[in-house]
Amino acid sequence: MTAQVAAPDPLGVRRFAPRSFRSKIVLSTVAVMAVAMVLLGLGIQLLLARTAQNDIRTVLADRADAMEGVIEQASTVRLTVPRDALEPGMQVFDGDGHLIAGTVERDVRDAAQDLGTTDEARTTSGPHDEELLLGVPFTTPSGDRGVIVVSQETGPYERSEFATGGIGVLVIAFTALMALRVTRQALEPVTQMAQRASEWSEHDLTHRFALGPPDNELASLGNTLDGLLDRVASAILTEQRLTAELAHELRTPLTNIQGSAGLALMRGVRDPEDQEDFQEIADAAHEMSAVISTLLDIAREGRAAGPAQTSTIADVMPGLVGAVPDPLLVEDRTAASAARIAAPRELVVRAAAPLIDNAVRHARSRVTFTAVDHPDHVELVVADDGAGVAQEMRESLFQPGATSGSGGAGLGLGIARRIARSFGGEIDLGQAADGAAFVMTLPRR
Repeated sequence: MTAQVAAPDPLGVRRFAPRSFRSKIVLSTVAVMAVAMVLLGLGIQLLLARTAQNDIRTVLADRADAMEGVIEQASTVRLTVPRDALEPGMQVFDGDGHLIAGTVERDVRDAAQDLGTTDEARTTSGPHDEELLLGVPFTTPSGDRGVIVVSQETGPYERSEFATGGIGVLVIAFTALMALRVTRQALEPVTQMAQRASEWSEHDLTHRFALGPPDNELASLGNTLDGLLDRVASAILTEQRLTAELAHELRTPLTNIQGSAGLALMRGVRDPEDQEDFQEIADAAHEMSAVISTLLDIAREGRAAGPAQTSTIADVMPGLVGAVPDPLLVEDRTAASAARIAAPRELVVRAAAPLIDNAVRHARSRVTFTAVDHPDHVELVVADDGAGVAQEMRESLFQPGATSGSGGAGLGLGIARRIARSFGGEIDLGQAADGAAFVMTLPRR
């Protein structure tokens, strides 16, 4: 029988940490500024485009009017074009559309030739929209007709529009840098507080932030967290004290029971039923003693595993395999695991002991151990080929007083989960083709 653990999260929620609050603020600020600059840039571009077109048309009209005045003064007898008055980008055509004088850029000569026969003032663009041309018909005092064509390059006006886009990009970049700097300065104390709180939770519950009177938001937050730490520390210390006191109170009568049962067995009990009862009492007392010792260890240290205590699955397996009695077959499939676990060997064995007891109690012929290494944890699966866990018991399986099948008080599974959580692990019910499979998640160092 091969144990089947729960399928991994398809969304990868455990693998990817959420984006930091600082990143969200910076990205939101940049997004808002980008939208604002796009809208502002579009408005400025439309305004500049309209203004540029009006300016170019005004320049063309003024140049055409000035040239028309010069031609009228010089054409009292016949059409005469003073060549020294012609400017670059200007041409004069006669009434038949023939070029009289002037020159324009090579790319717009065809467009200028088309305007040379116009009978009304109109504009047109060059082939690449880089120049704008205006054709203005005129009549001299001598009665001659002609057309003045003037051109104006639009590049300088368009470059001003591109400059607006460049300024928008610079503003967005500057906004991002400022938002990053401001959020870093504002949230750095919060980051330090979170790091300190994490360190204190592992080593000492007496430290406090002590930021002084709540004269700003961070000081008020620190004051609130100090009060919360006081309440948490008080609750933890109260629980540890109560657990230790109960364990000490129970140890004396439990030792007496265990000793009395052991002495009775040593003296010899003739009745087989009485001998079986005394043996059951001694075994139960021994199990209760192990549970009390575990509770005392957790109560003394708060966290049962210190930061420097580590082990591997290979270190743990001898203690787990040895807990399975001889009639059952043991399948050890943990050889591929080489990760180092952030918990001592003794504590992992204690956490797994109730799982093994449950597997031994319900297995038909076989108990299987499987280990799988993950980037941040190791999964140790304890499975059996028994009847499995009833569907109605899955939700309350780890609660005190629950039963996992036939027999068993269920208290051991709850204690096993508590031990695992004391060193940052977890115990859950997995999925198996038949029988039951318990998955113990062990944090990697």
